[in-house]
Amino acid sequence: MKNGKLFKSLFLINFATSLGFGIADAFFSTYLFSLGGRGILLGLPLLLFSLSKILFSPVMGACVDRFGPRAAVTFSLALYLLVSLGYLFSSDLMLITALRLIQGVACAMFRPVMLSLLGAASGTKGEGRAAGTFDISFYLAIGVGPVLGGVLHDLWGFYGIFASLALLCLLALAVALRCIPSALCGGTSSGKDKASLTLPAAIEVARHGAMGGLLVFIFGRGCGISLLAGFLPILLNARLGLTGTQTGLVLASSTLVITTLLRPVGRLSDCRSRKALVLLGGISVSLLYFMIPAAHGFHQVLMLGGGIGFCSVLSQPASTALLLEQGERHGTGLAVGIFNAALNLGFLVGPLFGGWLQSRFGLTSVFYAAGWIGLAAAVLFAASTLKKEGTGSARCLSP
Repeated sequence: MKNGKLFKSLFLINFATSLGFGIADAFFSTYLFSLGGRGILLGLPLLLFSLSKILFSPVMGACVDRFGPRAAVTFSLALYLLVSLGYLFSSDLMLITALRLIQGVACAMFRPVMLSLLGAASGTKGEGRAAGTFDISFYLAIGVGPVLGGVLHDLWGFYGIFASLALLCLLALAVALRCIPSALCGGTSSGKDKASLTLPAAIEVARHGAMGGLLVFIFGRGCGISLLAGFLPILLNARLGLTGTQTGLVLASSTLVITTLLRPVGRLSDCRSRKALVLLGGISVSLLYFMIPAAHGFHQVLMLGGGIGFCSVLSQPASTALLLEQGERHGTGLAVGIFNAALNLGFLVGPLFGGWLQSRFGLTSVFYAAGWIGLAAAVLFAASTLKKEGTGSARCLSP
């Protein structure tokens, strides 16, 4: 690791914010409902959050390259803190809707600046291991968050949830101000001086062969994840008749496997073809989606859940490392921003498409669609990067 102290700070910042919003987001719909949100007032805050991440990610990513990571991380974490305090002290639905939009803007900047700083901490030879280790902070937080949120809700209600969110955001901001070195104010990306905030610039980057392949792949992955999250619980409960505990174990199995294997698979991506790992993971996950409707009983779907986690983790650090490589060419912030826009577009399109499929062709068709989308994304990724060799294939890094 090129800068271990910076990496530890980034890990803590990402864990704190992910845990805070993992706690809050699990109960956000329930909170809106308790305030009288019905119909459009219930769905609008959720929709605006998704749309703001899609629309603002490229612009916020370019701002990271333009103004430097220290300024960007301070701004995004300050917005997070402002949003958390708004949730804590306001119960007005319209204000909460506006806060949700601001949260999306902060989120659109947060991931690009985190990966920009991660690139500075890892150097050019260990992106895979650094990315795999770093993402543990996210998966661990979203695994613990809903459980901790449930405990806080039972003890202190929504006040306890949003107070915890505010404290965690304050902690993250304090760590950033103390530990992100001012020497990084000028940016970490070689492309920062050319970073443009215009839509044509973002489109030009997205059309680049290798970058375009990554965008197609992550869009397909976003669709698959959202389809699984939205419709697997329905299958487990309505068709297989699993208990709540069994359903929870199946849904948690994938995250548990991913969290456990991120670091070793990250090291693997530094000594094997990253393109091959992305393809292997994407194709394998898609094939497992086809098997879900044929599963019978708790143990079979539990094994499928673990298998999906294992195959997903094969592509996770490798795709992040490939994205950081693209960041060296186009500007890390801009590249990550466009990447996140494609991912969140998949998160938005997946449930809408799945809802139409379920109403027209039944529940089974949703999982078949997830499989075909994943396979198509993997094929397009392979075609767009046909002339590109996966980096890091010539050597393994020492611990």
